Amino acid sequence: MSLITDPVPVPDHSLRVRIPFVSTSFAQDLWYYALLWPVWWALGIDQLLLPFFVIYEMVRSLIRNNWLLRLNTTTKFASLLALWWVVPIIWADREFLDIFLKETSSIWSQALILILLLNEIRSRRDWWLVVGAISIMATYTAASSLIFAAGIWQGSFPSAVGVLLPSSLVENSAFFSSIAIRRFGSFVEVAGLFPFRLMGISWSFSALSMICLLLIPFTYWRFQFSRGYTRLHYLIVLVGLLVGLLFTESRFAYLGFLAGVALYCILRLGLLREPNLPLTIALILVGTGTALLFGYLALGPILETFRSTFIDLRPGSWFERLNIYVVTLQLLPKHFIAGWGVPVRIPGTSSVYSAGTHSSYLGMLFQHGVVGLLLYMGLWLSIWRAVFRGLRRHHANQYESLFWMAITFAFLAFNLREAADTWWWDLTILFVIWLQWGLVMTAPQALNPNKSHG
Repeated sequence: MSLITDPVPVPDHSLRVRIPFVSTSFAQDLWYYALLWPVWWALGIDQLLLPFFVIYEMVRSLIRNNWLLRLNTTTKFASLLALWWVVPIIWADREFLDIFLKETSSIWSQALILILLLNEIRSRRDWWLVVGAISIMATYTAASSLIFAAGIWQGSFPSAVGVLLPSSLVENSAFFSSIAIRRFGSFVEVAGLFPFRLMGISWSFSALSMICLLLIPFTYWRFQFSRGYTRLHYLIVLVGLLVGLLFTESRFAYLGFLAGVALYCILRLGLLREPNLPLTIALILVGTGTALLFGYLALGPILETFRSTFIDLRPGSWFERLNIYVVTLQLLPKHFIAGWGVPVRIPGTSSVYSAGTHSSYLGMLFQHGVVGLLLYMGLWLSIWRAVFRGLRRHHANQYESLFWMAITFAFLAFNLREAADTWWWDLTILFVIWLQWGLVMTAPQALNPNKSHG
């Protein structure tokens, strides 16, 4: 099995010369784009190039499809969110206008790439090319984590963009410094679990934790059915992703991972299937009651463990986060319907710790109001609806069945983790999750093209 095709490759008998990004399909272009990610990263354009790529592919798709595109519930929610996103520009703080424009380009790219995935991923081969693109991202993420953790290379170098940017801009902006200086991790001054934290090819430690939560179950799914050297490859990638997750030192990511593992085991054992459902419910009720009783009897040690794990480990991080949430809730009523549009700097703190950050749900409510939050939740609910349909559907083989279990694991862990941080800033996360959403949306038509899916 290769990184780009499924266990039963579909041969391409075309003799035409296919030039990448010109005459190749959208799915093939996604694969090439992922393959070239280290180039974008070294140049410092990985956080800038993706919207241009998406616009280019959208123009190509419109021409090929005679300017006609179809939409589903997910793409409609994504499009409405993109339209609503620009409303606060009227009153958004001009100091953060660059942030507003970057996030706007990301959300519009989200809507466009979902539309592209829905319209262009039509065959089994296309679907597996998208799987291959995600596997490539998993490989790069794992490799960068292992390289730093093993001490092979723990330095840094200026990107091509970094050489051109003014030093004052790099020093005063967390974003520009991140694309100007390339590193896989950094040593920490404040004592924590580990002497260093990893960021891999992503923008930050937090971003890497989210990417690992998405990629670990996905890679495990591919590992289960691979053979020979390919199986060894996926095993190494899986180890690298676990190392990456561990050394992000993200406590909420650890909780999300454990919750995902628990749900995966429940699904794998078939405990939610119809014959076993009453027993499962009874076990959950008994387990919940036992946990509550244990919590009551051991409240003191539990609180002490919580304090030592979530507060004492990095007290500055905990109190900064608490301060962000308090100020966010205080400012929220002023623009409750459409939001502030951008984070709002809290006096005496870095722009990284602005109000409206460090939680996707609270951040969406703060930056884009109650309407934006409802659209965002609608987007996720449409994805989860497709996932639940996939779990219930009869599958021709175990490989496809376990895909839905792995994706359920990934999305649950991610949803729990995003409660503690926003994710639409880092295009590395966006690229991975967009592709996974695309697999979910297109699996019925691509893997079972002769069946009707309503």
